[in-house]
Amino acid sequence: MVSIVITLTIAAVIGYTAQVTGLCMVRGVSDWIRGRRLRLTAILMAGFWIYLFTPLIEYHNHSFLTVYAFHWSIPLGGFMFGIGAAINGACSISTATRLASGDLRMVLTMLGWLAGWILLIMVGVEPRLRSMPYQVGLLPWFAMGTLMLVSILVYWKFHDRWRLWSGIMLVGIFAGALFLYEPAWSPSDFVRDSGLNLMAGTLPFPSLSRVLILLAMLLGMTAGAWRFRRFRWVLPAIGETGKHLGSGLLMGVGSALALGGNDFQLLLALPALSPASLSAMAGMLAGIWSGQRLTGHRRRGHSAPGGDARS
Repeated sequence: MVSIVITLTIAAVIGYTAQVTGLCMVRGVSDWIRGRRLRLTAILMAGFWIYLFTPLIEYHNHSFLTVYAFHWSIPLGGFMFGIGAAINGACSISTATRLASGDLRMVLTMLGWLAGWILLIMVGVEPRLRSMPYQVGLLPWFAMGTLMLVSILVYWKFHDRWRLWSGIMLVGIFAGALFLYEPAWSPSDFVRDSGLNLMAGTLPFPSLSRVLILLAMLLGMTAGAWRFRRFRWVLPAIGETGKHLGSGLLMGVGSALALGGNDFQLLLALPALSPASLSAMAGMLAGIWSGQRLTGHRRRGHSAPGGDARS
């Protein structure tokens, strides 16, 4: 009983902090293009805080840190996910934070995401991926030393941005702790397993603990939205239905091909420096950048006096 209370508290803190810091790869890429690089740097490094728990990972012999070999479908899936996230204006976690802030358009995105997973099940696309157990080695100590030095540098040189850095750092630390209890807690894993259960029956429905973790995270996100007066009901306009269903479909198909959404990639796969995850993240970043360029051109075309969407 005590362990589940602690776990749900951690999940709520992750949700609250993700809401407050604006944890979103789409926003991070947008900031990077404008020359503000701290947000994306913090996001890409967040998962490596899991190595704070290296002794516990070895003690419990957890196998959730898995190294997958490169496969052509993985960067392709990452690119598709990135395009969808850019069109949607939110990635995995930020789709949840926006939903918890009252943006009901994200329900359409999540339905599209689920449809994407189901589509791949129906057509029978399942790449044969080679994996190997993760060997701890010296990476945890190198990662922790690097993170500590970078954190000191951020506090010293960019003190006004320390709140952003430390908030994303906190998400990484608590996410690492949560993986020790429930390796499949991420929202994208929940959507995937729900879809596989409903359509294929190949997996049991997510356990009660996973349902409670997701609800606790959403409550934390909602609390953060209320605390900073970000909660606003936003209903989907008729013209936006296709946009969010379509972007969700791309995110669902992409995350299925890439072994998971960006929450899974950032917080669990990337810290193992798996070739698959490195290529997935490269594909996601390229997809987000390309999607932002595409949507930016469209906006400029619509807003230009006398112009049309093709200009």
